[in-house]
Amino acid sequence: MKFKKIGIIHLNQIGDLVFSLPLLKAIKDNYPDSEVHSIVRPRLRELLVDSPDVDKLIDRTGGLMNTFRLLKEIRRNRYDLLITLSNSGAGLFLTTFSRAGIKAGFVAPPWDLKLDIKEKIEGHHSWRHNIKLLKSLGMAVKKNDYVGLLVLPPKKNFNDLAGTESFDLSKKYAVISPGTSARRTVKAWGNEKFAELIIRLKKNYDFNPVLVGGPENREANEQIIKIIKEKKDGPPRSNRGQVVDRILDLTGRIDLKNLCAVLQKAGLFVGVDSGIMHLASSFDIPVVGIFGPTDPFYVGPLNDRSVVVQKKEMECVPCYLKGCPERECMAKITAEEVFDACTRVLPELKTQVSS
Repeated sequence: MKFKKIGIIHLNQIGDLVFSLPLLKAIKDNYPDSEVHSIVRPRLRELLVDSPDVDKLIDRTGGLMNTFRLLKEIRRNRYDLLITLSNSGAGLFLTTFSRAGIKAGFVAPPWDLKLDIKEKIEGHHSWRHNIKLLKSLGMAVKKNDYVGLLVLPPKKNFNDLAGTESFDLSKKYAVISPGTSARRTVKAWGNEKFAELIIRLKKNYDFNPVLVGGPENREANEQIIKIIKEKKDGPPRSNRGQVVDRILDLTGRIDLKNLCAVLQKAGLFVGVDSGIMHLASSFDIPVVGIFGPTDPFYVGPLNDRSVVVQKKEMECVPCYLKGCPERECMAKITAEEVFDACTRVLPELKTQVSS
């Protein structure tokens, strides 16, 4: 098969977009002279705008009329190959009526009837499934992870980031990402435990915390800060190593490009399973991922400098987010266990203060 023009309909979440980076690279590796178009949600386009593996970005906005406008543009492009990474009705509708020479995607009856090549998804959308799709298309895969594939222009300073004026981002800091999306609160860990972890990281490694997340995480992150301040103002401390006196809260106040710049220079990332975790992993910084109902086999961080904390001995883990009011898989993970994981990804750093 010879493909000169290739379109990719991307998924809507940050993590899924990061998982598509090695797919884009594989396409360019196999067809270096091809023209590759990424059809992507506007809020994610800045993650691809500097990619050497994408020749054109096409915004995929919501709404029925916008979907029909997008379909017209896709049909005009007459792709030799159109891959839909989304198995939603909208993604498969666009693919079905695209006039593309070859249509590829994932099994999703009955919407997948017009796909020429399709693969089954087990567990979650992930790079593992994208590999299967590429191999079905006869493409060789040289790189099996997303590390180093997120290309962004260098950022010299952070003066345009609100709140950084009194926080020196040239010094050692850890990015903490406690929040989940509103639909995935089952993956939440706990404000008290995040506060305890932040204090431990300051005491033992002198990491100042940078809190990140979306607008929906602002209340929870503010609660974490409140807990830390209450502990700081509590009983007399034995040494200053226990004091978290600098906290930068960027929750809901930073765009993706600036978030990536902050992640690139971080000494450590700790957070629940999320798209932000995969952004951090793609920059190959030390990552500790806190997992409960999701399966790290499919959606764990892909860099070697990462550790996953999960109660694997529980029979119900993973449950693929089917719902559990007790959330024991997350509740049973202690701050001490997560801190121990941090020490494993930071072997080159000596503790600042004895425990």
